[in-house]
Amino acid sequence: MLFRRALPEDGPDIAHLVAASAPHFGAKGYSEGSVALVAVDAGAVVGWLEGVLDGAYTGPGAPVPPPHGYVLSLVVDAAWRRRGVGAGLLSAFVGESREAGVRWVFLFPDEGEGVEERVAFFRAAGFEAVDDPGERWPTMGRWA
Repeated sequence: MLFRRALPEDGPDIAHLVAASAPHFGAKGYSEGSVALVAVDAGAVVGWLEGVLDGAYTGPGAPVPPPHGYVLSLVVDAAWRRRGVGAGLLSAFVGESREAGVRWVFLFPDEGEGVEERVAFFRAAGFEAVDDPGERWPTMGRWA
Protein backbone atom coordinates (compact mmCIF):
# COMPACT_ATOMS: atom_id res chain seq x y z
CA MET A 1 0.00 0.00 0.00
CA LEU A 2 1.33 3.42 -0.98
CA PHE A 3 0.28 6.60 0.82
CA ARG A 4 1.16 9.78 -1.06
CA ARG A 5 0.03 13.25 -2.01
CA ALA A 6 -2.72 13.20 -4.60
CA LEU A 7 -1.75 14.09 -8.16
CA PRO A 8 -3.97 15.86 -10.70
CA GLU A 9 -4.40 12.60 -12.59
CA ASP A 10 -5.91 11.04 -9.42
CA GLY A 11 -8.91 13.38 -9.74
CA PRO A 12 -11.25 11.02 -11.62
CA ASP A 13 -10.44 8.11 -9.28
CA ILE A 14 -11.01 10.29 -6.21
CA ALA A 15 -14.31 11.56 -7.62
CA HIS A 16 -15.42 7.98 -8.28
CA LEU A 17 -14.37 6.86 -4.78
CA VAL A 18 -16.23 9.73 -3.11
CA ALA A 19 -19.35 9.23 -5.25
CA ALA A 20 -19.40 5.51 -4.41
CA SER A 21 -18.41 5.62 -0.75
CA ALA A 22 -19.33 9.07 0.57
CA PRO A 23 -21.74 10.86 -1.78
CA HIS A 24 -22.72 13.29 0.99
CA PHE A 25 -19.33 15.02 0.64
CA GLY A 26 -19.76 17.96 -1.69
CA ALA A 27 -17.20 20.01 -3.55
CA LYS A 28 -15.32 22.35 -1.24
CA GLY A 29 -13.01 25.27 -1.73
CA TYR A 30 -9.90 25.13 0.42
CA SER A 31 -7.05 27.41 1.32
CA GLU A 32 -3.49 27.26 0.08
CA GLY A 33 -2.73 25.06 3.09
CA SER A 34 -4.79 22.20 1.65
CA VAL A 35 -3.37 18.69 1.53
CA ALA A 36 -4.92 15.84 -0.44
CA LEU A 37 -3.55 12.35 0.20
CA VAL A 38 -4.40 9.06 -1.44
CA ALA A 39 -3.90 5.41 -0.62
CA VAL A 40 -3.04 3.44 -3.74
CA ASP A 41 -2.93 -0.33 -4.19
CA ALA A 42 -2.01 -1.93 -7.51
CA GLY A 43 -2.51 1.42 -9.24
CA ALA A 44 -6.03 1.97 -7.85
CA VAL A 45 -7.01 4.74 -5.44
CA VAL A 46 -8.61 2.98 -2.46
CA GLY A 47 -8.61 5.86 0.04
CA TRP A 48 -8.50 9.64 0.13
CA LEU A 49 -7.95 12.25 2.83
CA GLU A 50 -8.29 16.00 2.49
CA GLY A 51 -7.14 18.38 5.18
CA VAL A 52 -5.60 21.76 5.81
CA LEU A 53 -2.42 22.75 7.60
CA ASP A 54 -3.56 26.28 8.40
CA GLY A 55 -6.74 25.50 10.35
CA ALA A 56 -7.78 27.25 13.53
CA TYR A 57 -9.90 25.38 16.05
CA THR A 58 -11.40 28.11 18.20
CA GLY A 59 -13.08 25.94 20.82
CA PRO A 60 -11.86 25.80 24.40
CA GLY A 61 -10.06 22.46 24.00
CA ALA A 62 -7.19 23.42 21.70
CA PRO A 63 -3.95 22.81 23.62
CA VAL A 64 -1.87 25.20 21.47
CA PRO A 65 -2.64 28.26 19.35
CA PRO A 66 -3.12 27.94 15.55
CA PRO A 67 -2.14 26.92 13.02
CA HIS A 68 -3.78 23.56 13.51
CA GLY A 69 -4.06 20.66 11.11
CA TYR A 70 -7.68 19.92 10.28
CA VAL A 71 -8.91 16.67 8.73
CA LEU A 72 -11.79 17.66 6.48
CA SER A 73 -12.62 14.39 4.73
CA LEU A 74 -11.54 10.78 4.96
CA VAL A 75 -12.98 8.21 2.55
CA VAL A 76 -12.00 4.55 2.14
CA ASP A 77 -13.42 2.21 -0.47
CA ALA A 78 -15.86 -0.16 1.26
CA ALA A 79 -13.86 -3.20 0.12
CA TRP A 80 -10.72 -1.80 1.78
CA ARG A 81 -12.12 -0.84 5.18
CA ARG A 82 -10.62 -2.43 8.30
CA ARG A 83 -7.34 -3.03 6.46
CA GLY A 84 -5.31 -0.04 7.69
CA VAL A 85 -6.08 2.36 4.85
CA GLY A 86 -7.80 5.04 6.94
CA ALA A 87 -5.26 4.77 9.75
CA GLY A 88 -2.44 5.02 7.20
CA LEU A 89 -3.93 8.15 5.65
CA LEU A 90 -4.38 9.76 9.08
CA SER A 91 -0.81 8.90 10.00
CA ALA A 92 0.47 10.38 6.73
CA PHE A 93 -1.51 13.59 7.36
CA VAL A 94 -0.18 13.88 10.91
CA GLY A 95 3.33 13.46 9.46
CA GLU A 96 2.68 16.19 6.87
CA SER A 97 1.39 18.42 9.67
CA ARG A 98 4.49 17.83 11.77
CA GLU A 99 6.77 18.60 8.80
CA ALA A 100 4.89 21.87 8.25
CA GLY A 101 5.47 22.89 11.87
CA VAL A 102 1.87 22.22 12.96
CA ARG A 103 1.75 20.80 16.47
CA TRP A 104 -1.90 19.74 16.83
CA VAL A 105 -4.44 18.15 14.44
CA PHE A 106 -8.20 18.07 14.94
CA LEU A 107 -11.34 16.75 13.27
CA PHE A 108 -15.08 16.59 13.72
CA PRO A 109 -16.47 13.06 13.21
CA ASP A 110 -19.35 13.02 10.72
CA GLU A 111 -22.43 12.80 12.93
CA GLY A 112 -24.51 10.70 10.54
CA GLU A 113 -25.31 7.02 10.83
CA GLY A 114 -22.39 5.04 12.28
CA VAL A 115 -20.90 7.92 14.27
CA GLU A 116 -20.08 5.62 17.20
CA GLU A 117 -17.88 3.47 14.97
CA ARG A 118 -16.15 6.56 13.51
CA VAL A 119 -15.41 7.93 16.98
CA ALA A 120 -13.98 4.54 18.02
CA PHE A 121 -11.86 4.43 14.84
CA PHE A 122 -10.45 7.92 15.45
CA ARG A 123 -9.70 7.03 19.08
CA ALA A 124 -7.78 3.97 17.89
CA ALA A 125 -5.84 6.28 15.54
CA GLY A 126 -4.70 8.43 18.48
CA PHE A 127 -7.37 11.14 18.49
CA GLU A 128 -8.98 12.06 21.82
CA ALA A 129 -12.09 14.07 22.62
CA VAL A 130 -11.35 17.68 23.48
CA ASP A 131 -13.29 19.98 25.76
CA ASP A 132 -16.15 21.32 23.66
CA PRO A 133 -19.20 21.94 25.88
CA GLY A 134 -22.58 21.59 24.29
CA GLU A 135 -21.53 19.20 21.52
CA ARG A 136 -23.14 15.76 21.49
CA TRP A 137 -20.23 14.16 19.59
CA PRO A 138 -16.76 15.28 20.45
CA THR A 139 -14.35 17.40 18.56
CA MET A 140 -11.28 15.18 18.47
CA GLY A 141 -7.60 16.06 18.35
CA ARG A 142 -4.10 14.71 18.66
CA TRP A 143 -0.58 15.96 18.80
CA ALA A 144 1.37 16.01 15.57
